[in-house]
Amino acid sequence: MFKYIAFIAIALFLLPIEVRIQEVEANVTTFKPENNLKQHLENPVPLAVKKNYHFNGFKLVDREKEIECLSHNIYFEAAVESTAGKLAVAHVTHNRVTNKYFPNSYCEVVYQGKHHPSGHPKRNQCQFSWYCDGKHDSPYPGPTWAKVQEIAKYFYDNVNDLKDISDGAIYYHADYIPDPRWAKYKTKTVKIDTHIFYR
Repeated sequence: MFKYIAFIAIALFLLPIEVRIQEVEANVTTFKPENNLKQHLENPVPLAVKKNYHFNGFKLVDREKEIECLSHNIYFEAAVESTAGKLAVAHVTHNRVTNKYFPNSYCEVVYQGKHHPSGHPKRNQCQFSWYCDGKHDSPYPGPTWAKVQEIAKYFYDNVNDLKDISDGAIYYHADYIPDPRWAKYKTKTVKIDTHIFYR
């Protein structure tokens, strides 16, 4: 009898206690395009605002930073190409993100390459040549950059509804250079403007 009374007393005591579930914030950091990937991984920048973060199917990423990285890649790879050419470069970038042999975010794909101990990219040893060609990586303000940013944002937000005009390509090169050694081991998919695409 005493056990039952004690049990009821404890239950009545605990009943009014409000149980609160604390939201656990993910340990997320931003990727700064002005830093290279090695610097970012060694010294991540703490995330200040989490509202722009979302799950891209692989990891939590900052939407604005991802669009910025994609914009830089489209600009430096295809600024003078048609809209189709720009979208094809965007598709190659995306196809790499979803390919198990490449990193799984736009920023990591775009800035992938070998780096010096100082953190700077090794010249001509990057996946996208503009990143390690020794030239500046700041787009010129103006209508071309604005158009590229618009395309990158549209692509990022609608990629799952867009037809892949690169036909699954994860590589490409300009048609005015000799075929790279790797080209003979890949399947050519399409030529758009001055780029030849492969998967």
